[in-house]
Amino acid sequence: MVNDMGATGGTPGVTPRRAFRRRDFLHGVGLAGLGVAGAGLLAACGADPAASGAGGAASTGGDGSLVWANWPLSIDTDDNGRIPSLEQFSKKTGIKASYVAEINSNDEWFAKIRPLLESGQGLTASVVSPTDWLAQRMIELGWAEKLDRNKIPNAGNLLPAFADPAFDPGRTHTMAWQGWICGIAVNTEVTGRDVRTVDELLTAPDLKGKTALLSEMRDTVGLLLLSMGADPGKFTDDQFNAALEKIDKALKSGQLRKFTGNDYAPDLAKGNLAACFAWAGDVVQLSKDNPKIKFFIPESGSTLGEDIMMIPAHARDPEGAHKLIDYYYDPMVAAQAAAYINAFCPVRGAQEAMTKVEPDLAENKLIFPDAAMMAMMHRFMPLSADQNQKYQDAFDRTTGL
Repeated sequence: MVNDMGATGGTPGVTPRRAFRRRDFLHGVGLAGLGVAGAGLLAACGADPAASGAGGAASTGGDGSLVWANWPLSIDTDDNGRIPSLEQFSKKTGIKASYVAEINSNDEWFAKIRPLLESGQGLTASVVSPTDWLAQRMIELGWAEKLDRNKIPNAGNLLPAFADPAFDPGRTHTMAWQGWICGIAVNTEVTGRDVRTVDELLTAPDLKGKTALLSEMRDTVGLLLLSMGADPGKFTDDQFNAALEKIDKALKSGQLRKFTGNDYAPDLAKGNLAACFAWAGDVVQLSKDNPKIKFFIPESGSTLGEDIMMIPAHARDPEGAHKLIDYYYDPMVAAQAAAYINAFCPVRGAQEAMTKVEPDLAENKLIFPDAAMMAMMHRFMPLSADQNQKYQDAFDRTTGL
């Protein structure tokens, strides 16, 4: 439970993000299992596969290109590992650009770049895409450049749902890259029915031993807070502790099988899991192979997080960085990326553009939520470094992570 004792261990204010490996991981194969094909992908993205874990944004070298540090496969990628949209950017602007797939967890990446930013040395990357809460931490530390909106004319295409987040009020330092909706994924072939509430997932006898929650504290606790009638955007220690008690009870009863990153996907596809907390973008992919796998916004609401685009302090090419951000806010380009990633696209006009890119996805509400669905989404409240450590430690003790 949360208490007033100081937290120890780890990097203050930083917790791991889901182990994000898009399509291949969803089918039970992470990048580590891709062998030569995986190495080829990273090389094509602009990363040295032999050094992607230690180089990229944190390296002091570089070939003069505009470097974008992001998550593996969080961009449109063809069968040869090439990135069509980024190649089109280079052709349009004359700027050589590299996509470095080096953010495998926010925690590890922040630990790598922190010494460079603290020393004023700067990064090789001129654009970085961590998760929103880490972006908040970097802004507070003075490690993010303020955006010049005059250099991002397409910024007006940002959807209202992303316009004024608490982690970056007024969007002074960031633009949204992709939104991540968290709810309940159900293999209805196993359950024979829908599962639309958190309490049902945690207590239904026929789901015992076949459910999972996420190892991501904000999403799991956020959904539990909503199920209790509490607001993830403004909660008390007592409410947080009550959410942990629900987790503890489900664990002790045998209701929960495990806690997962997005490695829930193969278990859900195989029927080892009947229902679990999940990110909508993953379920879009899974349901293509098996329409019996469905995603539900819980009746009490869902959580919304995002990966962002940000220019780190002492960036090597801030001008090129602004051009890259602006380019991906062109609706046609945004649709091209969304057709691959399948997350909540934050760009106005991308839904119409999708009718020309991949028409079957244009009406997919998990990529382009309607107003009613967006009204059900809630952000987790911004946390100070000390608060983050306190809540994360309590969550880890309860879950055994």
